[in-house]
Amino acid sequence: MAYSFNYDLTKLPRGFFKDIARVVEKRQLHKKFSAFSKQSVRKFRVDKLLGIQLEDAISIVEDLVDLQIKNLVHEEQFRNAQEKILLVPHCCRKYMDWRCKADFDPKFASYFCNHCSEDCLAHHATVLAEARGYKVFILPGGSCLKKICEQLHCDAVSGIACPEEIKLGISVAESSGMAVRGVPLTKNGCANTQFNIDTLREALI
Repeated sequence: MAYSFNYDLTKLPRGFFKDIARVVEKRQLHKKFSAFSKQSVRKFRVDKLLGIQLEDAISIVEDLVDLQIKNLVHEEQFRNAQEKILLVPHCCRKYMDWRCKADFDPKFASYFCNHCSEDCLAHHATVLAEARGYKVFILPGGSCLKKICEQLHCDAVSGIACPEEIKLGISVAESSGMAVRGVPLTKNGCANTQFNIDTLREALI
């Protein structure tokens, strides 16, 4: 139903929504509305559509809300950062065996794409991010982030992963004083995972 009034959000202070996000995060207000998450999941039959348990669907929705709040809170700091890195999960590679020609560097516990498959998501992410000045690491696990942080002097990190893994990465990045930005996987698993390229493009500010 449309509003019965007109509005112009440009009249609000520039940082209005970011300030709200900061307050929500600081006070964990969104955690106090778990009933709302449950209601939303039930209303949109998220558990049925995804074929998972109700509790799991609620966890995903709550984690996605957390992620969006974090992205908003860190947006200005992230945009102004000088040295940015992108973390890509190795499970989104087209091939998980010898057919993948990526190089592995134990110094960073990371793969580096050699662009052997045009239809590989890791390839697309690498091309897109490097064109915007990012250093790209294709990781076998989120625990590798700490090792990378010890080797590099970057001030912002963007990561592609499942929401739960992103939360762990955000914790590590924030403890190092870095701005963070997360891009959730649209399909998780141990292989053939997927993410939305347009969402990544928008995230690489």
